[in-house]
Formats: sequence, structure tokens, C-alpha cells
Amino acid sequence: MKKVLIMLERWILPLLVFLVLVLFSLSVHEKMVADAAMTAFKAAVQALTLDSPEDGFTLYMNFSIKVTLAWAAVKVYMASVGLKWDNIMARRMTRNHIVIAAGSHGEGGKEDQSPSSKLALAIDLAYSLAPTETIVLTAPEIDEVQRTKLWDSGVKVVTHDGHFTDMLNAVGAARAKTLIAMRDHFDDNVTLCRAALSPSLKNLSLQCKCMIEPLAEKRAFRPEDYFEAETLSRLRLFNESELIARRIFSEFPPDANVAETEQRVHVLLVGLSSVGQAIVQQMARMGHYRSGLKPKITIVDRDVEVKWSSLIFSLPAVEDWVLVEKIEIDVDHITTQMLDEWLEDVDPITMVYVCRKNEISNLRIARLLLDRQIEHSRQKDMTIADVVALDPPGGIVLSDFYIYGNHGGHFHLFSLVGVDGNAEGSAVTGGLLTDIDDTRARSIHDSYRAKDLAMTEQNPDHQIHPNSRPWEELPENIRDANRMVADHFEIKMRAIGCRLGSISEVQEATLGKDELEVLSIMEHGRWWADRALNGWRFGPVRDDAQKIHPNMVPYDDLSEADKQKDRDSVMEMTKILRDEGMVITRD
Repeated sequence: MKKVLIMLERWILPLLVFLVLVLFSLSVHEKMVADAAMTAFKAAVQALTLDSPEDGFTLYMNFSIKVTLAWAAVKVYMASVGLKWDNIMARRMTRNHIVIAAGSHGEGGKEDQSPSSKLALAIDLAYSLAPTETIVLTAPEIDEVQRTKLWDSGVKVVTHDGHFTDMLNAVGAARAKTLIAMRDHFDDNVTLCRAALSPSLKNLSLQCKCMIEPLAEKRAFRPEDYFEAETLSRLRLFNESELIARRIFSEFPPDANVAETEQRVHVLLVGLSSVGQAIVQQMARMGHYRSGLKPKITIVDRDVEVKWSSLIFSLPAVEDWVLVEKIEIDVDHITTQMLDEWLEDVDPITMVYVCRKNEISNLRIARLLLDRQIEHSRQKDMTIADVVALDPPGGIVLSDFYIYGNHGGHFHLFSLVGVDGNAEGSAVTGGLLTDIDDTRARSIHDSYRAKDLAMTEQNPDHQIHPNSRPWEELPENIRDANRMVADHFEIKMRAIGCRLGSISEVQEATLGKDELEVLSIMEHGRWWADRALNGWRFGPVRDDAQKIHPNMVPYDDLSEADKQKDRDSVMEMTKILRDEGMVITRD
């Protein structure tokens, strides 16, 4: 039904306009033939203004004009029919689908299109999932162009902004497999997820992904304060800025050029917005490299001290895991002399992230940095650090510079609608379900749990750890710790000159004893930082209730048994990856 409507909507209007033009030309010609003294202009005026004769091209032209004018009303009606058809399909017939709920009302009942609106991200997500999943997108209002494109990609569109229970019924949530709540206000998302997880919906297998914005709210959010314990296993929280930071670290790692060396990783971060803060947080959690040196972050922004204080208030342990230099300046006032000073740092910059929301400002900084680095490399044979710029929604100048600019491959885009100028798929949306899918993290936890339970057979006095329980019963911070184990493995591989490859295409490498020890040291640092960032501290006796752990010390101070746990963790990850068809191979 929708395909027919789309085809009619796409082609009838151009055909009608073409027909009117052809008939108009024929009508003018007809009048000039009938009256040899008549000019083309007079014939055109008569064709458009005089009554049509009983026969002739003017009659048919006027009829076509009336049909074309009537088509606007028909298009509106067809849009209404298409939406009603989607509503019926979603409510009654669609099964095992993914529901994406987005949008909010702005003033006067208009859809919110402000930069904080998540509707654009939701639409992009729908596009990227449509080829492999059945998608139902619901929002208070979607404009005609977006609606038609969504229909063409196979997405069902339901416009609804009533009671959340009615909304869930309208999108067929009782038969859905996943709900992604990404409305603009986190309280809407919490309410929607609570309604979806309620027994009244009668869908006990529904998985809910709940967006919590802003980032500070996500850090402080405790799902157990809002949801019943038995529903937490089906709930996953996520934050857009955290997803972006996570993907940036994966796509454009700051250690790429120095992973196997003893050089300190040094990131120049331009802009301490929500994305910038998420990058700092990710650096503290994941920045544990072969060198053993804390990564350095040089932050450049206006009001940087105020923004940094806000970050430290919600995440005080960050300062223990990164070296930070703050430069207070309006980014638009940065000069080449300042850039030269930064590039002369005793720790060379290894990566630049430009995270402002203004694409023109991002373009200027990116070009200046690249020009100065290229000049320095000519004079001093220094390595050029890649520049990654955040491309705001609707931006065009950064993608143009990426495609046509003279940057020698050292400039990259990170965009909500494509990466590196590729608009076919977004790294955020293309990886969104992967980033909020816990398959690998579950495998890590299941392995840990199985090992802990097996120890009771060897030692009846062994006390099973409180976290040796099913994934569904774990608190969110413990689940998150398992996610970080998975994320850090590629950093470990770069440290020893390895990568992951398909088991069917590459030869598996064997880790040497020294290599395993390097990776174990890195894993301990990652574990220690993760604990500290979650409020744990050192103490001689472990106390989970008070968040005290005796192993929050340097690797060399651990007992041999505790060191072996880190080694086992690394080797266990290789087994999990092998089960997924991936193995370690040498570069």
C-alpha cells in the first residue's frame, strides 16, 4: 500500500506539470496557426485567460491545470492514508519489531527542532536499522519529506503524542522485541520505559533502551530508584555523548601512533561540551597504555574552569587518572602563535579532537592545526597528529573540507549522519545497538561467574562473590565494568602490534610470556581506574558495601595470585573472541 502511495506521490506531480507544459505549447501553436497575425505572446495570454473552446488543446490544458492544483489536496489526503495504514499495521499486525520513540513538543505544539532535539538521531537510527530490522518510529510530528523517505526505506511511522500507554498500544509494543526511548527529556524516557516494563503490557521479553540526558544526569542516575528490581534485567541506560566518545575512541584511537612505544598519549581537546566531557571520562577509564604513563589532555575552551569544576563534581576521581592542562580562551580567538606553543609541548600531541557545536569554528581550528603541524613536520620531521572534528547535524563545510581539502588524510569527520564524509551510515547509529548490546559483556561476566562457582568444588570454604549471579541481577555499574573490559581489548592488541581478525581469514598469533605480562599490567590499571571512578578506594580488607578493595595498588604490589587473575582475564577474553569467530593476529 505505502509503496504505491510513494510511487504516486513521487511521479504524478512531475508528470502533471510536464503534461501542462506540453499542452500549453500545443495550445499556443494551435492559436497561432488559426490566426496568422497573432503573436506568440498574445496566443499564450489567450490560452491562459480565455474560456476554453469546445475542442482543442486549450480545453485539455485547462483541465490539466485544475487536476494539478487539486493534487496538493490529494497529497495531503494520501499522507493521512499512509499514516493511518502504518498505525493499523503497527497496532495490529507487526511483530518482533524495534520501536523508536523520539521527539517532544515545542512551543505552540510544534515539534522541537532545537540542537538538543533527538529526533534527527532517531530518524538516522531508523534508516540504519531498516535494512535488517522491522522498525516502527513514533514522534509527535514528522515533516513530509522525512516521512516519505522513511516510508521508502521501509520504516513504519506513527505520529502520536498522547498518553504513553496509548502510544505503546499504537506502536504494537506488546509484540515488539525492543523499545528505544530517546525523547528529548529523560523523564519522558523513564516514564515510557516504566510503562513498557509494566506487567500490564504483557510483554515480559521486551528489552528497553533508555536515553538519559544530559551527561551529568546520566552519571548520577540510579535505575533502582525508578524501576522495580525484577525489571532491571531488561533495561539498559545510554547517553548520546558517551556513545559518541566511545565510538570516537574506537574509530580514531589517541594511541594509534604510539601504542607500542613508551611515549605518553597526549590529546588536544578543543571544546569541553557534553561530548568533550565524555571524551575526558573515556580517557580516564580506557587510557591505560603500554607506557604506563597517565594520558595527558590539553583542554581549550571558554569558561573551561567552570566546565571542569562541573565535571569533577560529578566524577572526582578523573584527576587521578589523567594529566590535565586547561587553557582558558575563546576558541575563535586562537592564533597560530598559540598553536605553535602547544605543538612544542614536551609530550607531543598524538590526537586532536575538536568538539564544538559550531562547524565553522571547528573548520577554522582544524585547518589551522593541520597547517601548523605540516609546517612543523617540514622543519623538524615531527609526526602529524590526526584531527577529528565533530560535524554538527546539518553541517556541510566540514564534509566539503574532508573531501576536497588539502589535509593529507590527517583530517577526519565524526558526524551524526556519517563518518569521514560517508553519509551512507552513521558511526553513532550504525553502532548504536552494538554499543548498547551486551552480548560480549555478558560472555565476560558468565566466564567470571562460572570460574567463581567452580572454585567451590575445589574448596568448599570458598565464598562465592556477591557479583557471581546472573547478568540480569547485576547492578548497572558492574555491567558497565564488563563492557569496559571488552572495549579495552583492542587497545591491548595495539600495544603488542596485534589486531583482531576473522578466524577464517588470518593466522592466529600466540601471545608470548612478556606480551601477556604487558597486557596484564594494562588490564590491572584499567580495572583500578574503573573502580576508582565508581567511588571505590583502597583498604586492607575488602568491603563491597563501603566500596573498599585491597588490590587498588600498583601491579608490582599485587600478590602472585592476584596478578594471575589479570593474566587469566586477558586469556579469557581471547577465548570469548574466538567463540565469536575472531582471533589475534600479527600486523
